Amino acid sequence: MSNKYRTSLTFWTMGEKYWNLSKGVCEHIIRGRNKYILISDQEIDFNECLRKTKWNDVNMVIPLLFNFYHGVELMLKGFILFSEGNGMKLDHHISELYQKFKKHYPNQKELVTLFGRYVDKSQMPQLLCGFLDQNKLSVNRFYESLRYPFNNNLSQEYQHFVLKYQCPEGLQFYRSLKADVNKMIKLIVALGHSLEK
Repeated sequence: MSNKYRTSLTFWTMGEKYWNLSKGVCEHIIRGRNKYILISDQEIDFNECLRKTKWNDVNMVIPLLFNFYHGVELMLKGFILFSEGNGMKLDHHISELYQKFKKHYPNQKELVTLFGRYVDKSQMPQLLCGFLDQNKLSVNRFYESLRYPFNNNLSQEYQHFVLKYQCPEGLQFYRSLKADVNKMIKLIVALGHSLEK
């Protein structure tokens, strides 16, 4: 195994771990039907309420998306490192990483489409576009907005409300994200194996 491949493989492996966490959170949100409140004509035990409402977008969407996008970044960087070598600049501009991936792997149309669904604003789910629009953010700044409540000079507080309180209507986003991650992992493994030769 070449050093170049080994370096890329470490990025892909770590990216998959972030995606596995994202998939697990999606599964819990789906299983819990994205409930954030309970209504009952009887007193509800506090611990029971926490147990039944723990897995919802109110509590989980920000760290879920952070982990997902960190996985995207690691996957893209792994492939770019393989193509360009260790001299590439490692930054967080996910749209630039996506463009480089498209340039180096033009035959990976399905993978390009799947990455594009989360990196190219024109293809993004409405939930994500709404957040970007409300906060007047580019895709590159989206990642920052999932790490911190404010921008780096504290002049803008990010409004995450649009990502939350989607109730059961928001479940399709989590189903799609989970399915897309599963597809991407399979395609990435196949592409990675083809590069090993």
